[in-house]
Amino acid sequence: MNQHQSQKQNQQLKRGYYMSQQHMKLMHIMHLSGYALQEYIANELEQNPVLEAEDQGENQEEPEVQKETEFDNELMWNKDDEDLFEKNYKQPVSNEDYYEAPVIQFNSLQENLKEQIHMMNLTDEMRNIICYLVDELDDDGYLRRDINDVIDDYAFLRGKMIQEEKMIDALHLLQKCEPAGVGARNLHECLLIQLKRKTKKCPTREKCIRIFEDHYQNFVQRNFHKIKSDLNITGEEFESCMNYIKKLNPKPITEANKYELIKEQIIPDFEVTIEDSDLYIALTSSEFTKLRVNPEFSSGSLATNTASEKKQAENYFQTLVSDAQVLINALKERETTMMKIITVIVQMQPDFFKSGDIQELRPMILQDISNRTGFDISTISRITSNKHVQTPFGIFSLKNLFMRALVSESDGSSSTAIQVQDLIQKIVKEENKLKPLSDTDIMNLLKQKDVNIARRTVVKYRELLGIPNSTMRKKEQMVLN
Repeated sequence: MNQHQSQKQNQQLKRGYYMSQQHMKLMHIMHLSGYALQEYIANELEQNPVLEAEDQGENQEEPEVQKETEFDNELMWNKDDEDLFEKNYKQPVSNEDYYEAPVIQFNSLQENLKEQIHMMNLTDEMRNIICYLVDELDDDGYLRRDINDVIDDYAFLRGKMIQEEKMIDALHLLQKCEPAGVGARNLHECLLIQLKRKTKKCPTREKCIRIFEDHYQNFVQRNFHKIKSDLNITGEEFESCMNYIKKLNPKPITEANKYELIKEQIIPDFEVTIEDSDLYIALTSSEFTKLRVNPEFSSGSLATNTASEKKQAENYFQTLVSDAQVLINALKERETTMMKIITVIVQMQPDFFKSGDIQELRPMILQDISNRTGFDISTISRITSNKHVQTPFGIFSLKNLFMRALVSESDGSSSTAIQVQDLIQKIVKEENKLKPLSDTDIMNLLKQKDVNIARRTVVKYRELLGIPNSTMRKKEQMVLN
């Protein structure tokens, strides 16, 4: 093999390694919210002396005409025109406009969980795996990502494979943290964790655990007669179990306790404004992601005495420069990806962003964004998780803008889950209070309005709205009378 071929192969290997490092860095920072990203960048700036934030004063002296290769993070979209037009603001978005939770001096949910993990007697490897899982949790405390995808990403980040059993063990340790139910992969697991966590043992609790472990499908399908028969319990005992289960929390993190558990400053990642009926889109995080390699730092800055030490210093310096450049490029790619995704979301939801009314939301799923942007669903999921958009009507979580369509069989029109919930609320409001409608009655009335959903879906939406079942509504009315 000649020297030219050897040099070419080395260049290809280095390029491949560099790209894989950048990809791993990108996958990690895509999932971070604006506040978490600020902390991450601050930590990187502290650890890498070559990396520095761009001087704001120097940026103002640069010519106004930008290079074509630079990323413009502010765009305008007109409903009557599918093209995106550049818009230059004289002043950048100010952090003063951000909403600050009233308890920002406390730790975030992630920090709270990691503190609990560090108090456990674990190996460094297991502790790192659990902390990685913490960063993968949704805002409500669930782990909705497929465990195999988490394993692949972790292996890619750490450079070594881990067995599925080890990741499952790490997840079970995470599920021992407070609040009870955190780290659950579904509702079944969340409620079962809470049942097993109860310190006060009683016959009702044991029966509930048996229901969830051995008869969950019958429970979901409301086949209660089968459950009572299999467990050999009376109707009164089963009613006690139902009342016990109703006291469990379907979400580890809720609106009621989020200020007690999350306790962090919410920095929106996007801003959508309205000017003359046009929608303008901007990234609010671009100012603190402007990094560069310090041109004044070199390997000569490191004190060395021998040729060997000089060589080590040069290698160390090159590693620092490489790591800094990987982060800078990953941040640029993150911004570009985020901008493309939020642009498509605004294009698909113009009425909502102009009114702030959630009833104006159109059916939209991750696959729709994937089809329009060309990014895979996992990338869309990372970008939209733990991210918020600031609008003239308040701050909204991006994930709450996604919902499936419920298609009418008669005319093919579609409605969203929120619109169906609104219909259910109106139906209950107009019902005969002395003869409340059952869930089956509500399902049939919805069918008359060309909304075909199963009875269990009616139950789900009714409970989300906080509407009691027909029996409870009748009892409440009798009390009022």
